[in-house]
Amino acid sequence: MIVTEAGERYRFVTQPDHAALSGRFARHWGGEAVVVPDPRLPFVVAAETHDQGWSDYDCRPRLDGEGDPVDFVAVDGDDWTDFYARGVDVAADVHPYAGLLVSLHAAGLRRGGYGVRTEILDLSDEEPYASFVDDQEARQDAFAAECDLPERDRDVLDALHAEGTAPAGAVRSDLWKHYLLLQALDSLSLYTCHNARFEPAELGPVPVGGDDTTTLDVTPVGPATLRLDPYPFDVAALSATVPRRVVPNDADDLVSAYYDADVRRFEVTFVA
Repeated sequence: MIVTEAGERYRFVTQPDHAALSGRFARHWGGEAVVVPDPRLPFVVAAETHDQGWSDYDCRPRLDGEGDPVDFVAVDGDDWTDFYARGVDVAADVHPYAGLLVSLHAAGLRRGGYGVRTEILDLSDEEPYASFVDDQEARQDAFAAECDLPERDRDVLDALHAEGTAPAGAVRSDLWKHYLLLQALDSLSLYTCHNARFEPAELGPVPVGGDDTTTLDVTPVGPATLRLDPYPFDVAALSATVPRRVVPNDADDLVSAYYDADVRRFEVTFVA
């Protein structure tokens, strides 16, 4: 559950709804300045299902020891690893390459983002994350064999497992480009879902033409309008809705208040 406190209210967005927004971004990713993922289908599947393992847990909000709702970043480690292991299964059931991308995303969340998400701590030496990362990287090898990845992608995967970071020239690998893009879509969706008030931000790295990457600049230009530079979508303006529930932060029974609240659809528009 993604929890944002705004004034005297809590806003709740489920992890699957956040991932669905990532999927919408993936379906429309296609501006002239950015790399369009190929193959497209498994990438869209990975973007849309990467948090599907949270679906049962997110059926209700939970309180921490101080009586505050538990945000997704504060979930117990054993629960967290279970959610992401199940999420990999969901994606892999649709396409093994989607499973590979979701597994890389999940393991990267506990391995410093494989060097590209500086806000993520490397917890891969701590249990239960160490065992989780080991299991997922073994699964990645199995997915790679099933997908018959080219040697360039296999070399990148081997380096990620051995060093925790990509080797020089990795951006020439389609697998690495797809991983970077999945991180960018995840970050853009989290930015949209987790902010009570939008502020300028820089996201990335985002793969662009050739072997280069760039930063995606996000600039609010209205209460619910965000300018993206470079503009990455295949339509002149992309609108998206975020389903969320809003409840008072002094509710006596948070679960009752959550289910008493209607789902409100907050619309955001992305422009060039």
